[in-house]
Amino acid sequence: MIDHLEPDRDAIAGAKGRFSFFGELLAHALRSAGVDAAVGEIPGEYCPGEFSVHGQDPAVPQHQLKLIGTAQRVVAGGWLFSSVIVVENSAPIRAVLEASYAALGLDWDPATAGAINDLVPHLDVDAIEAAVTGTYARYAALEYGDFGSLLG
Repeated sequence: MIDHLEPDRDAIAGAKGRFSFFGELLAHALRSAGVDAAVGEIPGEYCPGEFSVHGQDPAVPQHQLKLIGTAQRVVAGGWLFSSVIVVENSAPIRAVLEASYAALGLDWDPATAGAINDLVPHLDVDAIEAAVTGTYARYAALEYGDFGSLLG
């Protein structure tokens, strides 16, 4: 999960642009790791969104998987942009989605839910973290901090 926060006097005005920018940034990161990734809603995806990041199966290009969901929270004076990246072990996520969507009576296509390593098996969390931080570092200065100090 990636959370990006920034102060902004008029956070509402830039909401759609942020969706587009961060969706493309994350798709670029996945492409740099070897995933055929793009931004856009795929038919039948869970939690559908215009700026979801999906990947295509190299063996079956018409098979697309949602890999990253994006969301925003805008408040007076700032915004939060969150992204959830599914890298490994898609079966439990798909099972929860199937149960949740059935309980809600919503239609969706379970074949659209997956993980990055369903498409490119050798990729793992470390590889995707390196791709995302490398791509993100071209956008903003990154600093590592000890968040354990916030607990106390």
